[in-house]
Amino acid sequence: SPSDPQSSAQKHQIHRRHHAGLETKSQGLWDYGYQPIDGLPILRKTKELEGGPKSKPRGIPPPLTDDLSLEHIAQSWKEDGESNAHLWNTLKECIDQGHVNDDVGHETLPKPCIYSWVANLERRLDNPKRIADKLQPHIASNEGWSAADDNGKLGWVPSSGLGSKFAMEWKGITQPVRAVTWMIMRSYGEKWEGSKLKVEVWSGATRMASEEIAGFHDKKTSETYNIKMKLGDGEKKEGGEAVVGSDLKITFELVGGTTFKISGMAICDH
Repeated sequence: SPSDPQSSAQKHQIHRRHHAGLETKSQGLWDYGYQPIDGLPILRKTKELEGGPKSKPRGIPPPLTDDLSLEHIAQSWKEDGESNAHLWNTLKECIDQGHVNDDVGHETLPKPCIYSWVANLERRLDNPKRIADKLQPHIASNEGWSAADDNGKLGWVPSSGLGSKFAMEWKGITQPVRAVTWMIMRSYGEKWEGSKLKVEVWSGATRMASEEIAGFHDKKTSETYNIKMKLGDGEKKEGGEAVVGSDLKITFELVGGTTFKISGMAICDH
């Protein structure tokens, strides 16, 4: 009505929140978004109907164990939330209790990796050009590798067959690197038989890690594997690191078969 201080748009927004399930105080009485606007009649009785969804319990869901069932999960979740209510205060409740809001944005949190990407998992890495653009700033040399999309399976592949190689480099790293992880696809059949990639990690003139990674398996499926290489130093096989300020270089060469596929990389401190 004209005397109502809230506009129709404001009312609509309030009830959109309620209807979308974001109303934290709902106890199962829901209006289902009805608003008497644009000529719709005012309801004579309450607009709220019983049986609607209740607010999500505080806390985290119960552990997924063998004896957990759909019949009891809601009650278990509710009981845990009530017994540990002090652990699940909202930000406003914490401030009202006198706690300082020292929340920081994600930009200020430490990042464990100096470089990482996963094809298709990141919204902007959904086609070959974007993958090539992601690698390009760190490509020191490239003899026969390119980004490709094989039936929706994106990755970085050796387009020139056996002997294809490339190298990546990071100058003056700003945090230590202790491990590198590759997401690689293993597949089957004649095309993939004998597929093998040799990877070497160098910090300056010191080789920190070396491994030959198979791209072929006997399963009749194509699967993605995580291959983690921990950095060593001299005689040590593990426990080394590329120190802050040093140059990091990683070389890749197809030493077996005719193809391979890298679908993700992570250069990290652990």
